[in-house]
Formats: sequence, structure tokens, C-alpha cells
Amino acid sequence: MLNIYICEDDNKQRELITEYVKNAILIEDYDINLRLSTDNPHEILSEMDNTNGIGLYFLDIDLNYDINGLTLAQQIRHKDPRGFIVFITAHSEMCYMTFTYKVEAMDFITKDDADNLKSRIHQCINSAYARYSASGNFASRMLIAKLGDKEYCIPLNEIIYIETSPTPHKIILHTKNSALEFKGQIKETLSTLGNQFIICHRSTIVNKNHIKEIDLKNRTLTLSCGDVCPIAVRYLPALHKCLS
Repeated sequence: MLNIYICEDDNKQRELITEYVKNAILIEDYDINLRLSTDNPHEILSEMDNTNGIGLYFLDIDLNYDINGLTLAQQIRHKDPRGFIVFITAHSEMCYMTFTYKVEAMDFITKDDADNLKSRIHQCINSAYARYSASGNFASRMLIAKLGDKEYCIPLNEIIYIETSPTPHKIILHTKNSALEFKGQIKETLSTLGNQFIICHRSTIVNKNHIKEIDLKNRTLTLSCGDVCPIAVRYLPALHKCLS
């Protein structure tokens, strides 16, 4: 999931930017989360430490804090090298400083035109999501899961296991914090995931990095989330080989 962060010290301006962001997400129906909107740059950095994934950051430059938006962007770039940074400011003359700070900003938007601000924010969200969804363009590969008209981009390293659903022709994808049911079949899905995943049962694919324990006697394995999955006899040798 792509997370959006907003840092703006002017309350009215922050509310306006937040409204524009929410409207864009609603219109496009993207798998995007507005993670935080605040006037405190340190809250942005703290929240990033508690969140996985790539971010889109809308930052004011003059924040009236001990660090400004440019310094905040530098620290964001250190934590999220592939994130998307957008500066929104009333000081158009400061545009050149984004190059001095070497933060590779995606865009620089001035606040003087409300209609332009709304349009540019929407454009930035569209562009960031397109780049985020493009294969091979982020830190870890993604699985694109379609649920109705909505697409979910799930980093492979966040997937703990996938199992068949009681609903015909559907599978359930499990992460640490969620379970997502969508159309698919186990064998077809396995072919798209890469070698960090292995089938342990005709109904279950597991992420090898999330296996905590294998019980050969009872033919089960325990995953990092605590769930226990069955192991079919035919898959025991492959599991033993890849984990030994």
C-alpha cells in the first residue's frame, strides 16, 4: 500500500491539502492510505518508523519548527529512498534549494492558486501510484490483487501465506494485519510469486521467510503470525530441502 503523509504548519492550508488528497483517493479508488496529516515534522519521521511501504509526502518548506521541510525531506529520503516527495510552499523562489538538498523532489507546487493546487495534488497522486504499481520499480516485488474494480498492491515480503477460500474460485491472502479474499487459484498464483514462496499443501502457499517451525511428525508448520498450516506428504522433501 502507498502511504500519504502531509506536513504543513498552517492549519487552514493543511485542512485544504488533506481534503484535496482525500477527494483524489476517493475519485480514483486507489489502494492508498492517508497515513498522517500534521504540522510536526518529527511526527512524520516517527510514524514512518512504525510503517512499512513506500510513501508520498506533501511537505511545506517553512514549518516553523527546529527543522524545515527541506531538512525533513532529507531525513525522509534516508528512511524511504524510493518515496515520492512533493513540496507545497508560498515561496516559489526556494525551488532551486530542493536541488541543493539533493532530495529528488517529484514536484514543487506553489500555494497561490487554489485550483492549480488541487489539480497538481491530484496529478502527483496519479503519477506516484502509477510508478508505485509499475513492476520492478520499488524495493520489493508486489502482488497485484483485484477485488471488484479496485486493485491492491501488496509487497511480497508482507504476505505470510495464501490459502484457498471456502468460496469457489477464490483465495485468501494473509498479511500481519489483514486477510484479503480475491479471485484466483493456488497453482496459478504460486507461479507469479517467485522463489521465496513454496507450496506445502494443495490448498496453501507459504512465505518461507515467515516459517517459524516445522513439525515433521504431525506434518504441520507454524508461521510468524501464529497460524498453523498442514503439510502434504508429497511436499515434505521440498520443504525440508529449502529450509535445511
